[in-house]
Amino acid sequence: MSDHGRRTPRRLVAIGAALCEDGQFAFETRHPQARAWENWNPLNVSEVVDDGGCVLRVWHDVESVTGDVVTFSETTARPDGTVLRVERAALRFLDTVGLDEFLAGSGFEVAARYGDWHRGPVTTESREIITIARRRS
Repeated sequence: MSDHGRRTPRRLVAIGAALCEDGQFAFETRHPQARAWENWNPLNVSEVVDDGGCVLRVWHDVESVTGDVVTFSETTARPDGTVLRVERAALRFLDTVGLDEFLAGSGFEVAARYGDWHRGPVTTESREIITIARRRS
């Protein structure tokens, strides 16, 4: 457990075990300051086409925001509104301090950090946080 009672994700431990000695890995997470979940509602429907060519509609409903965890449902429906599936999930929106805690707890350090995939800086306007991590020396 970290100082904040969070457990180290097993995935980070597995990634560390799989990396070569000088290996690094990059990942993206949504920047919590962008508050992306505030736009997750049935009015923001996305239409997608599945492998069979069928048009599907997908939307999200936020159920709760508790600390850095957003709980929501994702609904997949036909264009006529017939619901095919509803799935419930929770996402943790970590800031750079929280990310660094998880990484350090798994034996990593930050090699680089960006606010977008074009290597721009992390700012209050960044919608994502790109982290390049490596095993701690």
